[in-house]
Amino acid sequence: MKLSQDGEDSAIVFDQKGQIRIIESFLAVAVIFSAVLVSVTFPSSPDFSKQKTLDDLGTQALIKLDTDGALGNLILQRNWTSLRTALDIHLPVGVSYNLTVFDEAGSIVNSEAVQNSNMLGQEVASVQYVCATRSQKVEFFAIRLQLAWAG
Repeated sequence: MKLSQDGEDSAIVFDQKGQIRIIESFLAVAVIFSAVLVSVTFPSSPDFSKQKTLDDLGTQALIKLDTDGALGNLILQRNWTSLRTALDIHLPVGVSYNLTVFDEAGSIVNSEAVQNSNMLGQEVASVQYVCATRSQKVEFFAIRLQLAWAG
């Protein structure tokens, strides 16, 4: 309580600066709490740019292998080691892959795994590709290439 200049208490004025600071701090805490609550409840959006990049990398690698018929020949010869080596060359370091080849009936053709590492627990992009052989008897193969960023 403050007294006036002349010593009389005719004008009693309360000092409300402390009360305003307390109200201001409560409002600040409420704003911060609501911001944290909103950021936790809304999940972060997935990174589709990485996914698109993996799809593009896989498609381009298969197209490059198939331009001169090498992909179909490697499948016909069941040369999975050379196919793995070719994919290692065409895909950048840091990309894990797993390739599965299906025949026209939908049965798996490759008897051994064509992959460079294990992709368990990683986000995987899958590329589907149809390959035809360039021999006298044309055979079709469906190829599924699964890709993930290593690490």
